[in-house]
Parts: sequence; structure tokens; C-alpha cells
Amino acid sequence: MARVFISATQQNVGKTTTSLGLYALFRSRGLRVGFIKPVGQRVIKRDGTTADEDAVLMQHIFQGGMSLADMSPVTIPRGYTKKYVFNRERDRIFSLIDEAMEHVDTDADIVIVEGTGHAGVGSVIDASNADVASHLNAKVLVIGGGGIGKTVDEICLNKALFEQAGVPVIGAVVNKIHADKYDEISAAVRQGLTNKGVDCLAVMPFKRELTYPTVRQLKRELGLAVVAGSEYLDHRVRGTIVAAMTPQNTLGYIRDGTLVITPGDRVDNILVSISAHLVGQRKNTGAIAGILLTGGIEPDPKIMGLVRDAHVPVLVSDRDTFSAAAAVDRLTVKIGPSDRDKVETAFAMIERHLDADALFAALDL
Repeated sequence: MARVFISATQQNVGKTTTSLGLYALFRSRGLRVGFIKPVGQRVIKRDGTTADEDAVLMQHIFQGGMSLADMSPVTIPRGYTKKYVFNRERDRIFSLIDEAMEHVDTDADIVIVEGTGHAGVGSVIDASNADVASHLNAKVLVIGGGGIGKTVDEICLNKALFEQAGVPVIGAVVNKIHADKYDEISAAVRQGLTNKGVDCLAVMPFKRELTYPTVRQLKRELGLAVVAGSEYLDHRVRGTIVAAMTPQNTLGYIRDGTLVITPGDRVDNILVSISAHLVGQRKNTGAIAGILLTGGIEPDPKIMGLVRDAHVPVLVSDRDTFSAAAAVDRLTVKIGPSDRDKVETAFAMIERHLDADALFAALDL
């Protein structure tokens, strides 16, 4: 039974996308696949179990019959680190991981072990990625962000930390390369990694659609209230506009999948957004994703009646318009259980760009 540890040079460079794609790849080759995220930091409740959201995603997508508690044995709630440094419990942490791994290993040919960031993340609780990978006798695949110099530097730094812990790094995946620079950067970063003794197993293109949140995700992450169109929260947000201008100017910026952010008392821009939405639907040229009203202001009930008839989600934020727009812009979008389109994209990217034969050889599969 083999174990591959998915690490990264920093947050949000594609660990989950890679894990999803690898899971699908291994299963397509007839392998029995297990998954575990030993230490989780982005924690949610699901069916009474506290678990990392990536474990929840993997269980939902693949329906493998694995226990969520085993897939996410250690979770780090807010405030835990501060308490831990005064009351260390390393043995307990690794005991929980070992117990879970015994169950995950059962009948598995390969286990995907997803880390929590770069090699040193978790050191403060004596369970860094390097420590955990070493403890589990796993081989590491490092995921790096798009680029050349910085990417090679960061991958080499992580490689050094893993190797210091006695963990073999079998290769790297470089992610999020823009299409107009793909060929140029792919050739250079592959050579740069080769020069440092690192096998580059894939260079993945940037897929903008993976960055698009749903209205539901905005609601959850930003704590927004829904005042209309709750059945349309799965609309995909492909762009935003701040509609603080005149209606005719607002209209020029509305596109398919636009989230319109406007003060709740700007009835003119609310109505023009609805009109653009309805016209776009009728002409099959696209529709807005939703409307975010700021300042905690809801329009007159008569206006809200028109909004509800437009079949578009409308949310309200207590923040001012600038702060609300900035919060949306800063939002980190992760793949969720309802994002089947993104999951399929992850599958296709790994299938197309990863050197599967080299990976299988490195894992002795």
C-alpha cells in the first residue's frame, strides 16, 4: 500500500484540485483509493462531525464509504494553538492520526494524504506537514504556484524541509500558468526544477472558472442575509460591479454572471439590473448572478416584489459599499461539494497534464 502526501508552497495554489484529480486518476486505473487530511484548519460541522472542509468534499464527491472522522482525525479550532504551546500533546495528536489511518488503509492500494500548506505548517503544534509525512512513511508531491524563479525557490525550500525529516519528494506540480505564457513558463520552470533535482510531473494552466464562487458561497463566507431568490443561490459569480453610478452607465458594465453591488437605496440601479437580467434571459445572452445590497438597506416592499418576480438572488450586507465590494474581492474560493463543474475540471486537468506513468513509477504502483 502506497501513500502520497500532497503538500504546497503556500495556501491556495491547488492542493485540493490536485487531490481531486489524483483520486479520479487512481480510481480510473482500477486502484482502491483512500483519503485522509490528518490535520485540518478550515473546519465545518457535517452530520454531527467536526471535520476539515476538504475531507467533507472528498467524501461527498466519491462516496467511498469512508468515515468522515477517519478522513479528518485532527482539527484545529480557533484558539487551540495558544493553548497548545502551554500544554503540548503531541502523542495524542499522532495517536488520533494513527487510529484513523488504520481504518483509511483498509482495502486501499493508495492513500492520498492532503497536507495543510507548506512543509512547516503545523510546527507550532508539533505536527508540521514534514513531521506528519515522515510519521506516515509517505512520499511527497509538492504543489507550487505559477511562475519560474519564485516557484523553483519555494519548491526547493519545501523539498529541503521534507528531506531534513527523512521524507522523499517524488516531484512537483506547478499550477495556475496563464494561457498566453504557458509554453514559455512551462519550459523554463521544468528546466529550473530539473536543475535542482526535482521532477516536474505537471504544469497546469490557470482555469479562471475555478475562481468563480456561487452566490451561496458568498452568503456563507461573508455572513450575508438573503432577502429574495433563495432558490437561485447556486448562480455562479463571474464578475462584480459596484453600481454607484447612473443607471445608463451601470448598464454598460453588466455581463453574464455579474454580481451587482449597490447601496440598498439605489432603486434606479436595482431596477436596471433586474431589467438587464430579464432581457438577457429572454435573448439567451446571459443573466446576472445576483444583487448585493449594502448599508443594511432593503428597498420598499413594492420594489422587492418586482425583484422577487425576476427570479434572481438578492442579499444584504450591513457593510458600506466599498467594504462589501472589497470583502467579495478578497474572498478565497475553494471547491465545495456542490461545485460539480469545478470537480470535473479538476479531473480533466490532471488527466491531461500530469505525467501519470512517472507518478505511478515513483509510488511503486
